[in-house]
Amino acid sequence: MPAKKPKIGDIVELVFWDHAESSKDALLFEVYGRLIAITRKALIIRAWGYVKEVDRAGDGNPDNENTYAIVKRAVDSIRILK
Repeated sequence: MPAKKPKIGDIVELVFWDHAESSKDALLFEVYGRLIAITRKALIIRAWGYVKEVDRAGDGNPDNENTYAIVKRAVDSIRILK
């Protein structure tokens, strides 16, 4: 059975290749979080964020959330957790 394709809202484990300054090679990294957007070039993962939209709107503090744009071509694997 083919692997399920992740969709917006899924909680994922994403393993990706990243550059590293003064390193001898690219390195594997991982991020866990909610897939909040898919662009032409990247998967956008919210690794730290509000659970309820009403809290996000009421607090109005974008510094309370942490997102990462991971270039699709750098993705080694992605696993849907929920």
